[in-house]
Amino acid sequence: MTNAGQQVLEEDLTHGIRIWLPRPARTQIAEPAVTQEDSPAPAVTLKAGVLTAGAIVLIVVAAAAPLSLIAGYGPIGFLVGGIGAPAGFLVGGAVLAMFIVGILAMTRFVSKPGAFYAYVGEGLGPAAGTGAATLAITAYLIINIGGMGIVSATTRDLLVVMTGVEVPWWIVGLAITVFVWWVCRRGIDVGVKVLLLLLAAEVGILLVIAVAVLAGTKPAELSFASFEPSNIFTGGMAAAAMVWFGAYFGIESTTIYRAEAKDPIRTIPRATILSLVVLAVFYGFVAWAIAQALFVPDLAVMIGENPTAMIYLIGDYYLGPWAGLTAQVLLVTSSIASGVAYFNAVSRYAHSMAGDGLLPKTAMRVHPKFRSPSFGNVQAIVTGACVLIFGLLGMDPYLQLTVWFSSPGTLGLIALMALASLAVAVFFTRPREGITTGRRVILSILAGFAALLLAGVVTVMILNIELLTGAGGAVNAVVALTPAVVFFAAFTTSAIRRRRRGGITPHTAEAAATIPEGA
Repeated sequence: MTNAGQQVLEEDLTHGIRIWLPRPARTQIAEPAVTQEDSPAPAVTLKAGVLTAGAIVLIVVAAAAPLSLIAGYGPIGFLVGGIGAPAGFLVGGAVLAMFIVGILAMTRFVSKPGAFYAYVGEGLGPAAGTGAATLAITAYLIINIGGMGIVSATTRDLLVVMTGVEVPWWIVGLAITVFVWWVCRRGIDVGVKVLLLLLAAEVGILLVIAVAVLAGTKPAELSFASFEPSNIFTGGMAAAAMVWFGAYFGIESTTIYRAEAKDPIRTIPRATILSLVVLAVFYGFVAWAIAQALFVPDLAVMIGENPTAMIYLIGDYYLGPWAGLTAQVLLVTSSIASGVAYFNAVSRYAHSMAGDGLLPKTAMRVHPKFRSPSFGNVQAIVTGACVLIFGLLGMDPYLQLTVWFSSPGTLGLIALMALASLAVAVFFTRPREGITTGRRVILSILAGFAALLLAGVVTVMILNIELLTGAGGAVNAVVALTPAVVFFAAFTTSAIRRRRRGGITPHTAEAAATIPEGA
């Protein structure tokens, strides 16, 4: 079973779902080779072959920030979506499964598989690919910047609780920015080790609280109302879609670690599928346990009076005050872990875009020792500048910095998924070597359906934008329009340039090529 047209069976170990994916021949895609140190003109590359499927899963789950999601957005999910919230996470996972199947099936036909903009460009044309690339790096960057607001605020509050010393949030934010840059600067393998430590702690406390709730609930009193159709297909559940799909942010970033993955032809699909399964099962289980706690009258009253403290109150109620305080501490580490994951994603997106001629070649520079993308330096400066400006202007770290930056980023990433699904649907409408007509039709229908559902999510979020931002007027208009403006500006610029060049793309750089720092 070695030729390019054969099929490889990827098995979802959790649910037993079998997905047939085309296996590209190993000789089709040349992985970047590390130049020998004694070469007369060494080209410094990213650290090839250091990421296993498990390591990539860690990065994805850390980017999703489970504790931050459950503690920060979980209350919105229950308040708006109602008792059906646990099912919302499963529905979001099911939609993204359709999205992932199409992307993985298309991989063998993409000349430079990597970031999703390559798939959009292959299916919808180069101009659309450029628009998608610009939208992707913009969304990742502003989400990373916005995340500094919430981690700065939670860290400041924790310092006050533990030491009584109040430090301005923006000073805390600058310190965290430097720490995240320092970790990511030392290479992806160092970042993974940090993520493993931080992620284990946040996942651990959520599981401990969830198990405590279930252990403290009589079997006869356990409710499965969360999974009844009447509680799932409601207006509130649709309005809370930002929670269900935001929970999986990072799942779309697995492909950008291709150059650093071990056996990427197998590693990337496995990491993508496993990440989705792990997140769906984890969120569904924890949210269902939380739902049981909401049936306790006195606890429900306390949560109703202070919904943002939901997970802390539940921890205190079932385990004692230590659990609530521990969760508060780990919320800080969860946010930092997410910052590390997003920082890595942005710098590698920039590296990939530079390799494809979409950014200046200087963005391809790599640290000569740690072999991390040097675009991280620019990213850290931009992030630090935003934190400093908002701090000196006396603006709120969460309601303004986090909300104003993360909201358009959230819309942008979901819109990017919808665009990629549309590209897959269009791509498989035409004959493809090694794939039967029947399979093409199925892939095209699945991808098209996923595109419609994701576009519907974007529409619902825009219609309920005030729920997402807590603001109004001009702020909501900017948040809602930013992704579209970024995409169409890049699309139009690319189309004009291509027309002037007679349809020839302006770049010839290979994706694996890199430039050493100082070149």
